[in-house]
Amino acid sequence: MKLQRLIAILTALLQKDRISATTLASMFEVSVRTIYRDIEALESAGIPIVTHTGVNGGISIIEQYKIDKKLFTNQDISTLLTSLYSVSGSIPDAKLNQTLEKIKGLIPQEYGSAIELTSKQLYIDMTPWSNHPHISETLKQVQKALEESRLIQFSYTARCGEATERTAEPHQLVLKENNWYLRAFCLERQDFRIFKLRRMENLTVLPQRFEQRDFETGMTDFKDWKSDKLTVVELVADSSLRERALDYCRDEYMEDLEDGRIHIKMPFVESEMGYSVLLGMGYNCEVIAPTHIRAEVIRRIALMQAVYKQ
Repeated sequence: MKLQRLIAILTALLQKDRISATTLASMFEVSVRTIYRDIEALESAGIPIVTHTGVNGGISIIEQYKIDKKLFTNQDISTLLTSLYSVSGSIPDAKLNQTLEKIKGLIPQEYGSAIELTSKQLYIDMTPWSNHPHISETLKQVQKALEESRLIQFSYTARCGEATERTAEPHQLVLKENNWYLRAFCLERQDFRIFKLRRMENLTVLPQRFEQRDFETGMTDFKDWKSDKLTVVELVADSSLRERALDYCRDEYMEDLEDGRIHIKMPFVESEMGYSVLLGMGYNCEVIAPTHIRAEVIRRIALMQAVYKQ
């Protein structure tokens, strides 16, 4: 959009003493003529821009203009780069890489190396160990529909196994615990719904466009994330599981026993994911309380045994 480009051009001019129209055109993938039209629009808005001719020519804002040219501090730019590096690992989008390069273009040459080093001191990898190609393709399709405000059509399998056909307006992508979710307005239900991308099949981006709707963001309205009341489960485990248990509770909730094992008090939610964590601890871990959780673990182990005895 033109407004976004104007803001980005103004930001670039505030960060650099002088920049050529050719460089700006390359940054924003438009013609030099378009850049000059944008400069005229900024001048009309009251921004005192000067155009310099000659070998070292370019476009700049006059030094006397009463705006702090440190619109973004070096730390601000480092934070932006850190965030974009992390997101780019989770979202396969060439535009993010272009954005990274544009933001790097805002860095003064004398600070370039230092800012680049700082931005890479923290990397947040939100991608799962195994990235299913189906999810990547669905994600690309949903991103396209979001950008163009187009309806999508897909088959959806609920947790109970029921499959339905849906037509929806995509409004927001959310990454939660290595799973992608889509908040969309379902035309069949005439209400906002949360769809897990792993359960979406045969997704098609339709030519019909839709108007944006108001909706409240936040974790609590995501039905897939709602859980029962958190409780504490007590475990007795082999000491080799200490490091694994640290993924779920702090070391202060672990007590060394005389026989070399450890007693663990771990926060627990009674859900499929919660029981998967307990069973994943293997035969070197025993649930000792609460009794109903211990009984449920025993029941699930018996079901697994029955499968393998057939």
